[in-house]
Amino acid sequence: MKTPPPSGELSDVPFVEVLDFYCQSGQTAVVSISIPRASGGENTGAFFVDAGTLVDARFDGREGAEAVQHALKLQLGKFHVELGARSPRRTVHEPWAQLASTPERVLPPVLFPVESAARPTPATPFPRFTPPQPTPVVSPPALPTTPSGVHGVPAKAPAHPPSTMEAGAAAASTPTLSTAPSGVHRVAARAPGPLPSNGNGAVSAPPVPATPSGVHRASGKAPGHRPATGETIAATSSPALPLPGIPFVPATLSGSRPAHTSGPATSPFSGPHTPPPRGNLGAPAPFAAVRRQSRGGKLLRAGLILCVAGVVGGGLAAGVGSLLNRSGEPVLPQASQKPSPATPAVASGIRGLTDSELTVGMAAPLSGASKEIGRQMRVGLDVAFARANGSGGVQGRKVNLIALDDGYEPSRTREVMRELVEQKGVFSFVGNVGTPTAAVAVPYALERKMLFFGAFTGASLLRKEPPDRYVFNYRASYGEETAAIVRYLVEIRHIKPEQIAVFAQDDSYGDAGYQGVARVLRQLKKTPSGILKVTYTRNTSDVADAVARVLDRKANVAAVVMVATYRPAARFIEKVREQRPNMVFTNVSFVGSQALAEELVQLGPQYAQGVIITQVVPLPTGQSTVGLKYREALAKFAPEEKPDFISLEGYVTGNLFLEGLKLAGRDLTTDGLVDALESIHGLDLGLGVPLSFGLSEHQASHKVWGTVLDATGSFQQLDLE
Repeated sequence: MKTPPPSGELSDVPFVEVLDFYCQSGQTAVVSISIPRASGGENTGAFFVDAGTLVDARFDGREGAEAVQHALKLQLGKFHVELGARSPRRTVHEPWAQLASTPERVLPPVLFPVESAARPTPATPFPRFTPPQPTPVVSPPALPTTPSGVHGVPAKAPAHPPSTMEAGAAAASTPTLSTAPSGVHRVAARAPGPLPSNGNGAVSAPPVPATPSGVHRASGKAPGHRPATGETIAATSSPALPLPGIPFVPATLSGSRPAHTSGPATSPFSGPHTPPPRGNLGAPAPFAAVRRQSRGGKLLRAGLILCVAGVVGGGLAAGVGSLLNRSGEPVLPQASQKPSPATPAVASGIRGLTDSELTVGMAAPLSGASKEIGRQMRVGLDVAFARANGSGGVQGRKVNLIALDDGYEPSRTREVMRELVEQKGVFSFVGNVGTPTAAVAVPYALERKMLFFGAFTGASLLRKEPPDRYVFNYRASYGEETAAIVRYLVEIRHIKPEQIAVFAQDDSYGDAGYQGVARVLRQLKKTPSGILKVTYTRNTSDVADAVARVLDRKANVAAVVMVATYRPAARFIEKVREQRPNMVFTNVSFVGSQALAEELVQLGPQYAQGVIITQVVPLPTGQSTVGLKYREALAKFAPEEKPDFISLEGYVTGNLFLEGLKLAGRDLTTDGLVDALESIHGLDLGLGVPLSFGLSEHQASHKVWGTVLDATGSFQQLDLE
């Protein structure tokens, strides 16, 4: 099929084929789609492919893999391709082939042959990108052993050099070592044969007993048990010393030979491989490289490693023999350890940290009734990191965020945290969302001494005295938010404390808000035992019982402090206002302010009017320095997003984290970053209040802002004092 046009109808060219072409051809582009809605208007989406990798997807309010799989079903609409466009963030972490493999359409695998061979090419919707073919590695011939124990050079090279895979097969044969009277290791001829396994796929070397003088001597006994400590033969990936006239290319080490999928038609591994029969003593045996190490006067154990392309030992042995002829002393190279191409390089062995990147993780609700809260927090963090990355990153590293969905359910949170650590390999956690989920996530992070930074929750479990070393917060606590609103209701609106009720989520989030109300009432010399508390179940909008209890005339409720999320909060306001239009409603910042405003405006202007929400950031549409910089970054890196309190909090949290990275320096460690964060004092990000941490202070801000909705759903500033 030809290259798809830059624009067209999805009815003519299916969306999956357009995206498949740019993924398989290794190009960089954004595929934009526009789908008409049945009710009018259109849904739009953008899918970013960077060098053949699908990195970002947004469609119909969805992101990442969810957006991709939703879009793959499309049959109507338009598409447009812009080459060279890149996304500042990454929301897709699954391979394209995995996402595109559905019951309706399974993409054929792409085989990249080691050498050009006459193999059938699977049919594909568009031409596929084929990388340059690697040059075959040529191994030197095996060398015979002279009677004196010194390695000699064969008088004649073999008729043809063995292929890489043949060398790998030959490397499975282990030489036996003997010691000449002079103490020099000598290689004895031995027929190739299968090596013993240690039970987990690794190959064990035969035992090498030591002579009374402490020099290792080859055993004539057949291999059958694991060698003892200090008695193994080690293969090395160091470049061997080449013989004159014999080309040698070092091979890359690997723990085991992978299953053969492609290669030359004449490859010995093209079909089932049968090891050569034992007992052919006339065949020269290839030999592995030998290394001796000592610690405290004792010989250390080494290990035999079977290579993917074969450990080429002939050149190494020849080089050793050459040096022996010159100086009479064995000179053995050290093994160079290089990471597998499939594994990203890690700086200093620290998870999530390389020379060029720092990867952090986030567990948040990206689906379900509270998904907008998690999505907005991620938007803010993504924008903050994209802005820094666009200027070269921090200390020469770009900061990447991996966000996984826990659905705002604690039962899923631990598995998400485990995946972030064990599969995604994150350095720390930034911007986790929720109190009940934090009750699971914080202990997990502390067990591993991992930084847990800037969670979107005001719960006290993250604010211990003294603070947990690895837990840092940006925002004011729920206690501070509820204290500010109760004082406002009592002292400015002159509502009696006994007329205040609490509508709360029935979990640790709701409990934290309720305890804040009770605490401030005690400070006002009022008894909190008379507070009416009504609840709803997390991730539901079942508020009928709560509404009935608040409307009971015996309760005499004049104001409700809500500790809820946006959907149940909107439902509660709707049902109560229908019968009590003058009821005062307030909510804490976790509600999802913009989402709540949109829900209420859809119900009618009377439902939005006068609803109060406490905030931990200033108005995102205001003229503060942080607001202006935030909107500028939002327009550049997430132009489809509207200013929002939660994404502004994510933006501030991200910048506070970046400041810690700057102070920690290039040689980054978790404890070094903690020390750097604790040194932040009076940081001014344009919020109107300075931000500070310390040894006994792990909450940067204690400021609470007041906002109130008007009939149009717009937020106005409200003075709480």
